[in-house]
Amino acid sequence: MKQIEGILYSDNSPISLEIEKGIIRKVKKTERPQGKTDLPYIAPALIDNQVNGNVGIEFSRPDLSMEDMLKTVREHRKNGVTTFVPTVITASHESLVRSFGNLAATLGNPEVARAIPGFHLEGPYISPEDGYRGAHSRKYVRKPDWDEFQRLNEAAEGKIIQVTLAPEVEGALRFIKKCVQQDIVVALGHHNGSAEDIERAVDAGARTVTHLGNGMANSIHRFNNPLWMQLAEDRLMCSLILDGFHLPQEMVKVFYRTKGTERIMLTSDMTMLAGMPPGNYVWDGKEVRLTGEGMILYEKENCFAGASLPVSVGIGNMMKFTGCGLGEAVDMATKNPAKLYGLDDRGSIVAGKRADLILFDIKNGKLNIAETMAAK
Repeated sequence: MKQIEGILYSDNSPISLEIEKGIIRKVKKTERPQGKTDLPYIAPALIDNQVNGNVGIEFSRPDLSMEDMLKTVREHRKNGVTTFVPTVITASHESLVRSFGNLAATLGNPEVARAIPGFHLEGPYISPEDGYRGAHSRKYVRKPDWDEFQRLNEAAEGKIIQVTLAPEVEGALRFIKKCVQQDIVVALGHHNGSAEDIERAVDAGARTVTHLGNGMANSIHRFNNPLWMQLAEDRLMCSLILDGFHLPQEMVKVFYRTKGTERIMLTSDMTMLAGMPPGNYVWDGKEVRLTGEGMILYEKENCFAGASLPVSVGIGNMMKFTGCGLGEAVDMATKNPAKLYGLDDRGSIVAGKRADLILFDIKNGKLNIAETMAAK
């Protein structure tokens, strides 16, 4: 039996946890030890629902190996993340089949399987319009095709748990309904859907929005654009990239006030360039630039090409931008994604849950991860 002590992230109270065989057996409120002021915060380990790769490894690469995924899993743990959803973006059918087949093969390793509950298909069923398409390759954007998706999910061994699509494209509503029948989370993203398109998609079962506020054209109609309806629709959750670049502070504050604590998830949207030195790179066949601050710019299309900073940065920025408390911000990267994906064994500090935990302190508004514990 292992015992750890610290300050509970949600209410700032001292606690003691008893852990056995990777499971939290007991959570006990305690008294702060007299004269001891350096107890770490204790929180659930972080869950990142959109990761394209890191440290030079891209999940869509044709030669992705088990060793690559083990390296990625361990790199994520350094940033407090013990659960993440590998994301594959718009590509040819053949490329997607190969990518999901490679990803599924890596789940044969128990350490990888514990970290990855499933996969996220972002595209190719998105808007072909410039701006809304973002950095996705136009030549591979296409209408939803259930037969094709079934082949992709077969290659993934049934582990695709989220699809991001555009609700306005032909066949989207039928596709959403079929996904819901298979308990696959449908997210709206990279789209130019009208209020009616969005309402119909939510009625059909769409549940969340991928990186709200991004994947949109730089110039939009002030009234008729996808943003307002997605904010107004109370049935929709949303993910936000809070790396300090993708969304301005004022926008985040409005999103927080509108969606509230329980309908926001923080995500990284990190790519293979996360953890790499600044410079010019080729990503997804495109020339991009990673700045010293961590921005990834696709200057040809005047847009971002994913992100490079961990989701823990988003927790600090959520607190800074909105004034919300630590407990609220951490829940957006733990409890909320766990609820969306039905990950009942993680995402909170409760007896019987997995002992996926982080010990950390906060300095200058930033989380400093001292230790990440992952259930074995």
